[in-house]
Formats: sequence, C-alpha cells, structure tokens
Amino acid sequence: MKAKFIIFLAMACVSSLVYAAAEKPAPDAVVVKVLDTPLPHEEDKRENFLWDTFANKPEERKFDSYGTDKWKDNFAVFAKTLVQKAEDQKLDSASLRKALDLVLKDSKGKIAYLPVGAYQTTLDGRLIWIVTVKWEYPTMGSSGESVGLGHIRMFAFDQKKLKRVAFCTCM
Repeated sequence: MKAKFIIFLAMACVSSLVYAAAEKPAPDAVVVKVLDTPLPHEEDKRENFLWDTFANKPEERKFDSYGTDKWKDNFAVFAKTLVQKAEDQKLDSASLRKALDLVLKDSKGKIAYLPVGAYQTTLDGRLIWIVTVKWEYPTMGSSGESVGLGHIRMFAFDQKKLKRVAFCTCM
C-alpha cells in the first residue's frame, strides 16, 4: 500500500511538472531594463556582447513555449507591453515603439517573431535599445502546425537615428 501511494505521488508530481512547463508566461513577463554595461565601441565585438549577454538566459528562455501560431497578434501584444513598461520607467518609449516596428519589418512576414526584452544601454555615449526576440520559421511545422519559438535574435538600435548598430542571431 505504501509503495502504491509513493508511486501515485511521483506520478502526480511529474504530471504537474509537465503542465507547468506547458504554461506560457503572460506578456507582462517581458523584461525592460537599463544595462550598466555599454555596447562595445568596436563593431566586431558587438555581436559577441549581444550573444554573451542575452542568449540562453532564463529571462529569454521562459518564452520558448510560445509557437508560430498567431505570432503577429502575439507580437502586437508583447510590443505594446514592452513600450508600456519603458514608459513606466520614464525611458524613451516612442523610440522603442519605432525600433519594434523595424524588428517586425525585418521578419518580412515570413519569420515568426516575439519580442520579449528591451534593454537600454549606450554606445559611445548615445542611447541604444537592444530588443531581444524569440523566433522560428512558421513553415518548419508540417501541415500548418505551430512550432515553438526556440531561437533568439538581438537587435540594437540607436534611439535617436533608429539606425541598427548591432545584430546577432542563433541559427
């Protein structure tokens, strides 16, 4: 009887873990913050900075459960949340909104993007937005099924000129 009870408890724990892993974090789980470390002046070091700072971090990985289905709707909701969080922190939310528009344009409607982070830093004294995006090609799923957004991209934009100053992606 004791063994059956322990097996029952173990099965209950495993099923609750599976359920928890399948839950998607709400849009308000996105991150907006100011980084103390500036983007490197040397252009050839920026990609490594982006990768080392953001790839495989828990703040970004928690959104892996989102898929390619309804990605444009999700993009809009997440972008709005990022802009609101930037505004709440008295950061330049208008330039962030424009940077997010540029990120969406980059997808060309062919890559599912989900913006999950916006980080303000500097580059040679100029304010910069770094936008982190989970992504996947929607066509990777057979017969139109949703595919998880397991990849990450990082875009860095000058806040005034909205010029892209750095970019990094996983394959």
